[in-house]
Amino acid sequence: MRAEIIVIGDELICGKILDTNSQWLSLQLADLGVETLYHTTVGDELEPIADVFRIAANRADLILATGGLGPTADDLTREGVALAFDRPLRKDEALLQGIRELFVRRGREMPTSNKKQSFLPEGAVAMRNPHGTAPGIDLTIKRNATGRLGEVRVLVFPGVPAEMKEMWNDSGRDRAWEAVDRHGGEKHVIRFRTINSFGAGESQVEAMLPGLVDRDHFPRVGITANRGTITLRIVAEATTEAECFRIMEPTAKLICEKLGTLVFGEEDDRLQDVVCRRLTTEKKTLAIVEAGTRGLLSEAVADSEESNECFVGGLVVHPHRTTTAEVMIREAKKIFDADYLLLIGPYPMGKPDRQRTDEVFVALANGRRNKDPLPLLASEVHRFAGHPDIIDDLFVKRTLDLLRKERYTEPRH
Repeated sequence: MRAEIIVIGDELICGKILDTNSQWLSLQLADLGVETLYHTTVGDELEPIADVFRIAANRADLILATGGLGPTADDLTREGVALAFDRPLRKDEALLQGIRELFVRRGREMPTSNKKQSFLPEGAVAMRNPHGTAPGIDLTIKRNATGRLGEVRVLVFPGVPAEMKEMWNDSGRDRAWEAVDRHGGEKHVIRFRTINSFGAGESQVEAMLPGLVDRDHFPRVGITANRGTITLRIVAEATTEAECFRIMEPTAKLICEKLGTLVFGEEDDRLQDVVCRRLTTEKKTLAIVEAGTRGLLSEAVADSEESNECFVGGLVVHPHRTTTAEVMIREAKKIFDADYLLLIGPYPMGKPDRQRTDEVFVALANGRRNKDPLPLLASEVHRFAGHPDIIDDLFVKRTLDLLRKERYTEPRH
């Protein structure tokens, strides 16, 4: 079964609001074993709204739409659906009474404009909105001779994420599941598994996994880069969740074997989460000293929920006031008494360019006051190079990864 998700609203088209509804609904459909092939965004214009519904009906079996069900003049989704499928709007007296009663419970008089929310395209039924005035729309249509065969189910939800999610959980999921049943075929689920790596570029990682990200590989594997982190996403489809993960396991094992110590975690793991989790498990503590990074390393560690028991604090200094790494470490040890001390800097001020030859020193030292900081437990030197938008994140991750590699790298699988 193929699905398309349509989101309606000028605020989405112009970029003022980020579309999170499509992402969330795609995940819900995957749980039902429905593959989402298209995400479509359209503004608050009647003809374009009707057009995207017509197009979707000829290429998808299930259409989920959000937005444009409000009471104002620019809320045109119900009119767009009616126009797209030649289904005139009809007033539903029961809906109108329900909207009136909602306003009474809120101690307010219903504005005249809210009456439009009681109209539905002919043949549609309303989806209950537990806490909002905008009922959803559930419409099943027959495709014409020029389109795909069979039926298409159209489910329209409010655009407010909280209302949309509540309505999905209230009845939307069951309606979508019913559409899967009517479409025929064996019920199945789609599951994902992500493996996160750091320390090599996207093309290098792909070269280490020959043939794995080809479109004809089973199960399918996608590769994405996000601010220096390379993620491998495995997708499997089967009749049960357990079968999906059984199918994915050999591929996950192969990825971990091929990438080795580049792999640091799975799913939502970030480097700081992995490092802090291991420190907490071992009852070890961490302090940080950074010069020139404006506290970004300390901020990243503190942002991890795993840091409460292990992170004792950070010392942030201006790079022009520092001399050597040894001096920075000794100064930090006067303030903190931790098992480990992470150092980055001096970090160059300003943006990188091809002409610069700056080098950035990152190190891991013993952080206990009664222990000499030298020799260092580990250290690396990296050239100050990379895209200006991600270079700070890149060096924060390099510093965290130094601790991970030195203390917490172990065979996976």
